[in-house]
Amino acid sequence: MLKKTLALMLVLFLAAFVITACGPTDSVVDDEESEALSPKHGGVLRSAYYAPTNMDPAFFGTVADDWLGKQWGDFLVYVDEQNMPDPGRSIAESWEADEEAKVWSFNLRQGVLFHDGKEMTSADVKFTFDRLRDPDVGAATVGLYSNILDITTPDDYTVVFELADSNPDFLFDLFDYHAVISDADNDNFATNWNGTGPFMIASYSPEDRIVFERNPNYWMTDAEGLPLPYLDGIEIIFLSDSSAQIEALRGGQIDYLIYLPTEFIPMLEAESDIVVLQAPSNTSYVLRMRSDEGPASDVRVRQALKLGTDRSAILDGAVDGLGTTGRDTPIGPAYGDFYLDVPEPARDVEAAKALLAEAGYGDGLDIIITTQESSPVPAIATIWKEQMADIGVNVEIQLVPSDLYYGADNMWLEVPFGITDWGARPSPQPYLDLAYVSDAQWNESHWSDPELDELAALAAKEMDRNERIRLYHEIQEIFMERGPIIIPFFINNLWGASADLQGMEPTSILGTAMDLRPVYFER
Repeated sequence: MLKKTLALMLVLFLAAFVITACGPTDSVVDDEESEALSPKHGGVLRSAYYAPTNMDPAFFGTVADDWLGKQWGDFLVYVDEQNMPDPGRSIAESWEADEEAKVWSFNLRQGVLFHDGKEMTSADVKFTFDRLRDPDVGAATVGLYSNILDITTPDDYTVVFELADSNPDFLFDLFDYHAVISDADNDNFATNWNGTGPFMIASYSPEDRIVFERNPNYWMTDAEGLPLPYLDGIEIIFLSDSSAQIEALRGGQIDYLIYLPTEFIPMLEAESDIVVLQAPSNTSYVLRMRSDEGPASDVRVRQALKLGTDRSAILDGAVDGLGTTGRDTPIGPAYGDFYLDVPEPARDVEAAKALLAEAGYGDGLDIIITTQESSPVPAIATIWKEQMADIGVNVEIQLVPSDLYYGADNMWLEVPFGITDWGARPSPQPYLDLAYVSDAQWNESHWSDPELDELAALAAKEMDRNERIRLYHEIQEIFMERGPIIIPFFINNLWGASADLQGMEPTSILGTAMDLRPVYFER
């Protein structure tokens, strides 16, 4: 125990030293410029998080990738904290669609500049989405944007998307986190991050930190017409130890954290100089079973593992109840009428044992679950392992770093059993298109269900809301009956911040989607 305590103290000391080495910076502006800035202007927001795995928007794969991209990039359509498209924060200042929602026209803002000074035009928007839907590029969004037949640019500030089928969710699809508007003249997306966003990358050390500086030519202003963002910059230290992140916030070495581990919430709420913000979300940790080979290819095994799972116990034990229990479907209560509101599945140990025996595992079953070591995943895995022991399933847990789990070898797509964190989307359809229809690019469970494929295709283009509700309810029934996933809970979005940090508005989409443009330090 003494060795563990000393080791933890050393980690925290080193983290504090690294972060303190680059503390908050006051703005330095001349008198002429200061007259044009808001009184809220100034200061560098300091944070800490895991290192990114890919800085090319087309290949963003982790929360860190997404979060960084939202600082240096903009979106054609921005979705707000109430899950509604917001033209005030979008690159497109207005849009319209035909009656069938097959032809969408967008009017772009004029005078929007990339960080290198080039003006953004319709050619850049067309290039962005052509790249994201190009199979030869191989972005994760090829399936998401496969419905696009053509993108045309009648002039420099108009973009028209022609779709093969109606898509009532098209505006939401344009806020997919890969869809950062890119420079059509960029020839190296891995190292040239020339976006139009509120912050520019001043320096980036993959093993250490990333430093953003305020974009002095950013197009967005506040209610008084003064330029945004207020902050002079953002500095993010790469720390993979959540305890070190928390201690840095408590010690004042950083000002802001996303995706707080729930075990630290009571301690942070007791701190007078720290505020904890939260909002319900559809973010989940999916216990997924590979269904094309091995024991989980038998639906009876999948059903048995579901019957042996106590979802409320996992919610309470892993995240202190800060969320809502799941129903083993990616469509959660955050989606309102689209959610099939049925009672939480009851745990039935005997029925689970009987199904396993019927499937040929009456003498027990050994499985290996491979997953990332970041909180709360180890706690979820440990509690589930204990529950599975009651039904005769021996679970071996293999924890790996997040950058390895989601890395170049795509471990998360291949292992027999895994736990994957899925962030919230503005609408349910992207989950189906990205992970659960037979040809989905991120079909980590290798599941193929013709009925689900058919229903998902119908739901994607159904314009009548009541019929769409019916289709989504049928889809959820399929997941509950024979699906390859267990979703114990949907966790609340959680942020921690210094009490003097103002202007934050929690959002139910993603923890990374907190808009930092209007955030400022109270003086």
